[in-house]
Amino acid sequence: MQVRAADTRGRLVPAIAAAAVAVLATAALLLIEINPPRNEAVGEPGMITAAAANRAGATVRPTDPITTGSVRYR
Repeated sequence: MQVRAADTRGRLVPAIAAAAVAVLATAALLLIEINPPRNEAVGEPGMITAAAANRAGATVRPTDPITTGSVRYR
């Protein structure tokens, strides 16, 4: 009676590939977080919010200046 051993070659290749992709992606995210790109367009964030709200069909109203800053600390 002959017994064959289970063929274990190549069973860890998918796990090693997934681990390598995870490590590289995490390193890339950390690098971008620490050194953000310098060519970002700087604009008013309100315009982006208004455009997004307009696309969604919502109406953006300005904040009432009378109620802004009405909370006082004692």
